[in-house]
Amino acid sequence: MSPPLQRYAELLLDWNQRINLTGARTLEQVEAQIADGDALLAASWATVNRVIDIGSGGGLPALPLALARPEVEFTLLEANGRKCAFLEHVAGTLGLRNVAVLSGRAEEYGHRPSLRERFDRAISRAAARPAVLLELALPFVTPGGDLLAQVTPFDLQLLDHASRLLGGGPPRLERPLASGTALLVVDKLAPTPRDFPRRVGLPNRKPLA
Repeated sequence: MSPPLQRYAELLLDWNQRINLTGARTLEQVEAQIADGDALLAASWATVNRVIDIGSGGGLPALPLALARPEVEFTLLEANGRKCAFLEHVAGTLGLRNVAVLSGRAEEYGHRPSLRERFDRAISRAAARPAVLLELALPFVTPGGDLLAQVTPFDLQLLDHASRLLGGGPPRLERPLASGTALLVVDKLAPTPRDFPRRVGLPNRKPLA
């Protein structure tokens, strides 16, 4: 790992003793999680200027991507205030001027005109079930953008309805990862109807798929 990534991993493990940020307990396990995020880095970034990370938690995959792509603006959205404090501390420690942290829920921020359909890409790592994640993430993505998410493999047909309803194209799974997860890719084809995302908690209780 590069020195900045090494420092991030050390901070993650240190804070993880007080806040539940990751299931990783060793430097090697954090390295493996970072390596899984390389699948997102391998995607095309030619037209990507603004990225939002849904449910940032301990900062994966957003913070390693922000280090690798300093020309891209990353917004890290996290509902837990203590995790937000960690993300802000890391961004400050590593001098990541291309990182901003938002504390709150995607169901609420997704309706703000300053954020709705303002991002070229949404990313996430196991923040929610796939159908829930689509409802939380796609309202932030501009048509022509996409969602890239690390997920546990599942039956893609279960996601077709939700994706179409939210303005997305056919979902696909790419690049099986060493951890047993895969990369979910959904292109944003059309604007998301104004009713989505639904109010806080409803996407999780009643998924669209």
